[in-house]
Amino acid sequence: MAGSGPLTRPPAKRSEKRDEPDILVGRRPVLEVLRAGPGVEKVFIAEGLAPSNVLGEIRKRAEKAAVPVRMVPKTELEKMARGSNHQGVAALTARYRYRQMRDLLEIEKPCLLFLDGLTDPHNLGSLLRSADGAGFTGVVVPAHRSVGVTGAARRVSAGAAEIVPVARVTNLGNAIDEARRAGVWVLGLDEKADRDLWASELTEPPVGLVLGAEDRGISKGIRERCDEVLSIPLVGRIGSLNVAVAGAIAMFEVSRKRDLSG
Repeated sequence: MAGSGPLTRPPAKRSEKRDEPDILVGRRPVLEVLRAGPGVEKVFIAEGLAPSNVLGEIRKRAEKAAVPVRMVPKTELEKMARGSNHQGVAALTARYRYRQMRDLLEIEKPCLLFLDGLTDPHNLGSLLRSADGAGFTGVVVPAHRSVGVTGAARRVSAGAAEIVPVARVTNLGNAIDEARRAGVWVLGLDEKADRDLWASELTEPPVGLVLGAEDRGISKGIRERCDEVLSIPLVGRIGSLNVAVAGAIAMFEVSRKRDLSG
């Protein structure tokens, strides 16, 4: 039998730290996270900033949500931002809250973006911003060997990370299979594919686009799960596009087809 001494809590595992606060910088990201609802613990604004509509709305929303606003020297914000362009504003927030895959599939005619091994948070942030602009309803990322929604990704997304739901899954292949069972056509993007995106008849929602890693593209196992693998036709001498650019083009093509179909 165990001794009668005081019970002690075992050391926290790394996975238990997901609720620790995070620093988000930039006017638009801070405004959007305030719009998104609970999760902001404190807002920091640099002293001496000229008034602006965005700053005014940040103050108003923080006050309405009972979020403290602190005026701090610009040097303090620079320490928080760690080299990022803070635009005079930062927020202390809870860790990003991912959604469940089933939440993304409950939407009528979902438009989903599956990211197979993306590693650059700037690319993820850019894709989230394009996803919002193109009306995509969700993004799916793997939990391992892939970038998540970090502070850098949230900043680059210019607030889109607080709008577009992101599911983080343990197995991307299983998530794609789940989407296909729900009636989603899954299209992979590959610069070497024989058929191009414009010619596909499967780009109308419900649809999912798969983008591969920056250096190797879509993995074999994920490629085999796609209903069709398509390329973006290029006429220049460089035979490929940055993954964030390619993803934006493809998402807006889906948006165009969706609008044409009514």
